[in-house]
Amino acid sequence: MARSEVPAANLGLGCYEGADAQLIRDPAGAGLVPGFIDGSTQACGLLLACQGKAADQPGAVAHAGGLANCQPFTRELMGVVHLFAMQGELQGLGDSRAFPTGVYTPIGDTSAERAFCVLMSRLRVLWQEDTPLPEVRLAVVSDFAARLRPLGLANFIYADSELLFVHGHQQADDPERPGLFLAHSDGGVRVASQPLDTADWQGLEPGEVLMIKGAEVLERCAPFKLWSQLSD
Repeated sequence: MARSEVPAANLGLGCYEGADAQLIRDPAGAGLVPGFIDGSTQACGLLLACQGKAADQPGAVAHAGGLANCQPFTRELMGVVHLFAMQGELQGLGDSRAFPTGVYTPIGDTSAERAFCVLMSRLRVLWQEDTPLPEVRLAVVSDFAARLRPLGLANFIYADSELLFVHGHQQADDPERPGLFLAHSDGGVRVASQPLDTADWQGLEPGEVLMIKGAEVLERCAPFKLWSQLSD
């Protein structure tokens, strides 16, 4: 089982069962997420837990917007629930020419949700006929990540029920430190913004995108720059 976790009090959770997902968001910090984890007998194919702290960070206390700004965000595409969570605040996503959202409209006011709408708009074309090949999905997510990095901090995780895509950028308070860490344990893969225990946590290379299925890292896409980002 692939898991995406945070080291503090969780306010949002997505638990996949096939193409659908149990979604729990708790902007008031009422203990709904820990209660689900402790009391549920459901086996999650992929568990995504995040913490929403301020408008754009998977965080700790409710902020203006409440539920609408509480991660993880979810959208449906071709009968599959897609989930997204991001740590970071991006500037420039409002340029609809460079970052169109298509039929997907943000409900809240975070740049994280707008970024998700941009990603879903790009993926929508791929899913029209059938489930796209994993390598095609990875190419789109990696290109998307490369376009976000110049806009600000962009550690994100995205899941489409079959695959988990992880983009590690950097730490907000230490650009030299990996933004996300990965560990293999308990027969699965865990991803977190900080090492959670004594397991062998490995930091992602800044800008690296991982594609994970179950307990296996299928592919790692090294960071790259688009031609428009290269200096003369």
